[in-house]
Amino acid sequence: MAFQPIVDIGRQEIFAYEALVRGPNGENAASVFEAVTETLLYGFDQACRITAIEQATALGLVGRSAALSINFMPNAVYEPKACIRKTLETAARVGFPTDRLIFEITEGEAVTDPAHLARIVTR
Repeated sequence: MAFQPIVDIGRQEIFAYEALVRGPNGENAASVFEAVTETLLYGFDQACRITAIEQATALGLVGRSAALSINFMPNAVYEPKACIRKTLETAARVGFPTDRLIFEITEGEAVTDPAHLARIVTR
């Protein structure tokens, strides 16, 4: 996992950190996800979200005013084991403020039910 700062140039401060999946030798997210089987994909996506929150907290990003931007696959919301609820529960467990989480919907798959996804992300 890597955390890339997103800088607000006008304020000259870090607005957020984007959590980026990396392999053990620094491989990019695409190569990491290529190694994951389709049946494990949403569970892996969820594990990445949880790891991002846990590591951001361990690194002290919680003490700053910056947000944490984490990616999620849009159709993961249909998998009970990989839903956003567990991600939010992890944030509460480790003390990361949920109002500082930004969920980035990845563009790697077609959204099967846009209305359902919209209801989830507006909660």
